[in-house]
Amino acid sequence: MEGSATKGMSLLTLNESETKKTRPKNSYIGRILVKGYNTQLSHDDVESSLRKLFSSCGEITDVYIGVLANNTLRSFGFVYFRGEGAVDKALQLSGRDMGGWNVIADPHPFPKDADCCPVVAVQGYDTSLSKTDIKKVLTTHFSSCGEVTEIRIHKRIGAAAVYVYGECAEEKVLGLDGSYIGEHQIIVKLVSARRIYTVHPRRRHRCPFPVKKAKMTSEE
Repeated sequence: MEGSATKGMSLLTLNESETKKTRPKNSYIGRILVKGYNTQLSHDDVESSLRKLFSSCGEITDVYIGVLANNTLRSFGFVYFRGEGAVDKALQLSGRDMGGWNVIADPHPFPKDADCCPVVAVQGYDTSLSKTDIKKVLTTHFSSCGEVTEIRIHKRIGAAAVYVYGECAEEKVLGLDGSYIGEHQIIVKLVSARRIYTVHPRRRHRCPFPVKKAKMTSEE
C-alpha cells in the first residue's frame, strides 16, 4: 500500500462513479465467483447468459470475465450485485442448466478489513505551514474518520498522503472531499485501499492531481 501512495500517487481506478459520495451501503454490495461455462464461447454470450440468470437476485452492477491472449475466456468470472440478500439468492442458482453447461456459483466475499484502511491524497490546505503544522491540521481534520496512522508531506506539489484506519474509514475520508480546513477548501482523492466495490477493477494508472508533472517518489 505504501508503494502506491508514494510512486506518483497512482491508483487502481474503477468506474468513476465509485468515488462519488452517493455510493451504496457496503452491506448491500456483494459478489460471487462463477465457473462452468465453455471457455471457447464468446464473451458476450456468456455475459448475457449470466446476466439473464441472476437478474432476479438483485441489481447486477458488473459481470467481469477475463479474456486470455488467445481470445479464449478465463475459466472463472465475477458477478457483482447491489441489494440486500442478492448474493444469497444468486448462490441458490448454482448448478442451473444454462443450455449446454451448468453454472457454478461460489461465494467470493470481500476481505473483512475492506474499507477500513484507505490512503488518500489531500491537496488544497495551506502549504505555507511547516510540515509539522500541516501534519497537525490534517490529523485533526481526519481524526473523525478513524485513527490517522501516518501522514506523508510532498511539498513540491503541495499534496499529502494520509493513512487512516477505522471502520468504514474509506467512506468517511472521501466524505471530506470539498471540506474546509480554515479558509482552505481541500481535495481528497483515494490512492489505495482494500475496497468494497460494485465494479471489478480494470487496471489504469493516473495521478490524482495532474497539476504538475513531478513524481512523488519521496518526502520532500
